Amino acid sequence: LAFMDRREAGALAAVGVDAAEQDIIDGLRRAGLNGGVVTADDGPVLGFDAAGTFSILPPKKVVDGAADALAGATVAALLRGLTLRAALRDGVAAAMLAIESAELMPVFTAADFADALAVVPEARDLA
Repeated sequence: LAFMDRREAGALAAVGVDAAEQDIIDGLRRAGLNGGVVTADDGPVLGFDAAGTFSILPPKKVVDGAADALAGATVAALLRGLTLRAALRDGVAAAMLAIESAELMPVFTAADFADALAVVPEARDLA
């Protein structure tokens, strides 16, 4: 499982940064990845694994500065037994909280996290 931004994904997949979402994922699979997460500054977060390919459109812009929060919360949720599809929602919620915080190391409560998660849409399958 690899986390990358759209520019990095395009380079690894040997496609242009403006390639269609499915073309990026297909290229990453051809490059040997079994799973991954691709972020885009103001676009959907893409995810793929053996169960399929999906995207989540964050309700708020999730910038590159929140990539660590997204990856960390996603991995923590995977370790709790969630699927990548469900775990990535946790990651998006954590990233939203991170970019809203003025702190270098954001601190938030379980209630804050639950509120953020409540506005993150369910993943949708890529066509």
